Parts: sequence; C-alpha cells; structure tokens
Amino acid sequence: MILRANGIGIYGPGFRIGPARWTHHDLIVLLEGSLDLDWDQGRISIYAHDAVLIPPEASFAGVTGDGGGMIWVQHFSAADCEIPASIPRSNAPQVLRAAAGGEIVTALIRRLHALREVPGTEAPALRIKLFEVLLAELGLAAREPRPDATELEQLRPAVAWAEKNVGRARSLKLVAEQAKLSESHFRNLFRKWRGESAGAWLRGLRMAESRRLLSSTDLPLKEIGFRVGFRDVVGFNRSFRQIHGMPPGRYRRANPRPV
Repeated sequence: MILRANGIGIYGPGFRIGPARWTHHDLIVLLEGSLDLDWDQGRISIYAHDAVLIPPEASFAGVTGDGGGMIWVQHFSAADCEIPASIPRSNAPQVLRAAAGGEIVTALIRRLHALREVPGTEAPALRIKLFEVLLAELGLAAREPRPDATELEQLRPAVAWAEKNVGRARSLKLVAEQAKLSESHFRNLFRKWRGESAGAWLRGLRMAESRRLLSSTDLPLKEIGFRVGFRDVVGFNRSFRQIHGMPPGRYRRANPRPV
C-alpha cells in the first residue's frame, strides 16, 4: 500500500469538486454537511459521517449541499488484497453509510492528518498501519443496522430543513417536529442513520454556519450567535471555543474576509 496526499477542506454551499479520474484510490470522508457525488452511472448523495471509497479509473465530480461541507480526503494505491474484506470489491464507488461517526474513526483521521507534517523514517510506516485500521473500522461500522427506507424518508426532510434554517433549528424538538416524530424517536433513528448523536450533528451545523459568517461578513459576534441559534453571545463564545479551541473573534482574525 502507498499513501499519497491527504487533507481536510471546509467548503461553502455549491462548491464543485472535480471532475476527476485518478489512477489511484480515493477515500472521501464527509465530516460535516452533505455532498452529491456524480459518476458514470448516476448520483450518490452522502451526508455527514458517510465515507466513499472511489476505485482507480472511476470518473467522478461532486457538489456540496446547502450547508456546505467539511471533507477529508486520502489518496492511496493498494492491491485488492490490501483492502479489508469488510469493504465490498467493486468498480463503482462504495458508500460506507454513517461509518465515520465513531470516536475511533475520528481519532484515526485526526492522527493521520497530523502525521503529514512529522519528519523521519518511522512516520510513513505508522501512517500505513493507521490507515489500514481506519479502512477496517469503516467497513465494519458500515455493516451496522440502519433505518429502513420509510424511516429515512421521515428523517431526510427534517435534516434538510435544519441545514437550510440553522437559526430556526434552536432545539432537536423543533427539528423532530419537521419529521412528525418525538424528540427521543428522532434521536434514536438519527444515531442509527448517521452513527453520531443528533445533538452533535446540530452543534456541527451551527458551528459550520458560524465559521462561514465569521469569515465572509462583518456582522457582530452577537448577531452571528443569534443567527445560528444562540440566545446570547456568552453561550456562542463558549460553544465555539469548546469545538475550535479558540474564541470566534480570534477565528475571524485568522480567517479574514476576502477583499
């Protein structure tokens, strides 16, 4: 197995990826948001914590959804025998639904991303070992039970509503009402579908929109917090710092609005 470049990107709504066709594999993990991926035989819609394994010589292109997306990509070359048995062999892109929502997968992705910058001869071998574990974890996680088609039809419109109306989606109860479900039932179905808690997903939506507003507008922090569903700037600052390791004001200074 040969690992090539990897990286994380944060993209706004309607961002286009490709078209591309590589001689190597691509592993795409959607950490936040949604992405429509087109290839020779149709369209695949993927959502936060889905992963897609794209085989060599497959032509594809993508566009992020209304809420944009945070995407991690690893380019790699591998023989069939080096791909875990838990991932089906195919000449088509393989979608691993909700496979990237667990703590182990998240930790592996963070470590692989960090190792890009580590010098020395041991780091490449460690990256390969960690990536092999990541592929195996993704394959196993994708086999866990998921909601049936009827349940998904209830969930998806509510999720789409929240992604388009982040400021109005102030609680999971309000989001669950869009699906005509109780909050507890919505939470249970959502975890089965995405592999993460509905609360973490809603916080991710708020933070993604706040990052966009911080880097693309001059709105006051209080107004940005209100627009993403916080009642006061103190709560917004606290939540932003917990997730990003810095207050929103510092994030804005580090990501200035383009002139």
